[in-house]
Amino acid sequence: MSPEDLPKITEGSIKILHRGPIKVFYSTVQTAINDGYTEFKPQFFRNKKGYLYSFSGLRGDARRLYYNMRTGVEKRVQLVKCESDADQLKHVQEADLVIWACGYTTNPIPIKGVDGKVLA
Repeated sequence: MSPEDLPKITEGSIKILHRGPIKVFYSTVQTAINDGYTEFKPQFFRNKKGYLYSFSGLRGDARRLYYNMRTGVEKRVQLVKCESDADQLKHVQEADLVIWACGYTTNPIPIKGVDGKVLA
């Protein structure tokens, strides 16, 4: 297969579905701000060493891709915020390729009393 045989990927043709704010790892809040990343509340998302999103933040290639998307270098990839399963399904059904980055949701476990009635 030659490069000419590959499908052409145009601007915005790759969609990454996500549910909430994009979290990016930074070693300090100031570094994040200097980099133009400000979609966070510093008092809530740093650990004792000052890291921003130390466990849940994008790193490595994913971080570079996000930065390139944010700065307009990468135009083929588009972030689509889909807060509900129904929103996600619409995009999944239309797509040739899906990058699902919506995390997981847990099903509630009903708590029942001795009489079998749901308490919470």
